[in-house]
Amino acid sequence: MRETMILFFYAILKAFLPLPSLEVVLLPLNMQRPDLLMWYSLIGAVGTFIGGTIGYGLACVIKEDVWRKFFGDESWEKGKRLVEKYGVVAVFIGGVTPIPDFLLAYLAGFVRMNYFAFALSDGIARFLRSILILYAFNQLGILVDMDKYGMFILYAMIFYMVSKYLLRVLKSRAG
Repeated sequence: MRETMILFFYAILKAFLPLPSLEVVLLPLNMQRPDLLMWYSLIGAVGTFIGGTIGYGLACVIKEDVWRKFFGDESWEKGKRLVEKYGVVAVFIGGVTPIPDFLLAYLAGFVRMNYFAFALSDGIARFLRSILILYAFNQLGILVDMDKYGMFILYAMIFYMVSKYLLRVLKSRAG
């Protein structure tokens, strides 16, 4: 129980502060109790959801000048265009890749992205990332380096989903 609370609070803090990835806490817990993979992933996702909400809220209160001061004008403009153009998709892709989630929360708040869409896509993406990493670790006995292979895995997932959709469309037209 104590371990779950540590995971939960770390996930909250990690979602709006620049802390190391959630796997820092997830992996040791999973090594002790691999049967709780889904539970740990869910706790991490809920914590990330709450922390993302805090980051989003802080960004709504403070001005983007704070972002510009720490990350520069060019970074601000790139991030702003990304979130404004791609919205939920940008947040989701950022959630399953090594992009720090606290940056996404602040950007979404600064551009006033729809809160519900932000929170839902970020929470689901972080949940999927946790499951992927823990499942691979449990099944293969290895740690998937999301910093190195995250984009490849994401592209493979997108390719699979698009292929499946296209096959379904082709079948419905043929039948």
